[in-house]
Amino acid sequence: MLSDKRSKLNDEFNEACKKLEAKILEKKKPFLDQRKEIIAGDLENYGDLTEKFDATHEELKTKVSAIVKPPKKEGEEEETVKEPLDVSYLKGKKGIPDFWVRAIKSNKLIMDEVKNNDEKIIDLVTNVETVTKENEETKNMELTLSMSFAKDNDFFTNETLSVTLEFEDEESVKEIRGTKIDWKEGKDVTLKKIKKKQKHKKTGETRTVVKTVDASSFFNIFKDKKVSADGQEDSEDENDNRDKIDEVQQTVEDFHDLLIPEALEYYLGLNEDFDMLGMGDEDDEDGSGDDDDEDEDNSKKDKKSKKSTADGGDEADGEAKQECKN
Repeated sequence: MLSDKRSKLNDEFNEACKKLEAKILEKKKPFLDQRKEIIAGDLENYGDLTEKFDATHEELKTKVSAIVKPPKKEGEEEETVKEPLDVSYLKGKKGIPDFWVRAIKSNKLIMDEVKNNDEKIIDLVTNVETVTKENEETKNMELTLSMSFAKDNDFFTNETLSVTLEFEDEESVKEIRGTKIDWKEGKDVTLKKIKKKQKHKKTGETRTVVKTVDASSFFNIFKDKKVSADGQEDSEDENDNRDKIDEVQQTVEDFHDLLIPEALEYYLGLNEDFDMLGMGDEDDEDGSGDDDDEDEDNSKKDKKSKKSTADGGDEADGEAKQECKN
């Protein structure tokens, strides 16, 4: 009974976290809107912010110049000095046209999902944003990712693609609703054509036929998916569907939790070597590449904190606190 009461307090704590997050996101919105206007070139008058920036920049330059680095020890490798991004190419241009393209390409987790055929389309991204809200009918939380693309592009007629995750609980997605992409003729990167040989049962003659099958693509995240009802699919198909839903969830959450809040840092290249999962090159030193790839996939799926199934032990308290902290 005591454990149950404490568990209910955990639920109360998580509910308070949701309300606090919604409140803070609402406070962030004006700044994100201003960022969007600056990127698009719609906001060019920065008022007194320019003077404050110049003064702060001079102060930081003075502090940096006063830093004395310790002498290099014998055998120690020379520290690589990261060059700041040269933004002189923006002179004469409206806004920052490649802001989101550079930011996305600096995020390794997201780029892992971008295939070779997707990259030309990613180069057309003009804006990225996410929104969280409660579904009025089901009362479930929803997370929506929206991506805008250059008008009149060669791949599809849509200007904005969106995907909405509806959660059945804090961790699990029950349904994915995406934009139907109006692909132009021959430009659908989510499909590919393969040649297969068929043998006639009676004559024994063989012929080559061309079939259109699903292709691995980042843009599969915009396809509708739903968790199947118990018993309506065999276990293999159900597991495959669940895996695809988990992959979409992870990608959308990477945009929401990592890319969008730190978009400027990714654009400037300050986060390009950031490895939050400890998946460095040193993992391959023992030569067991296959095992490392498997561990990496598992790490990416398990990146977000897991809620204790007991829902009453100390672990639940700790993870609830960590979730609110995040």
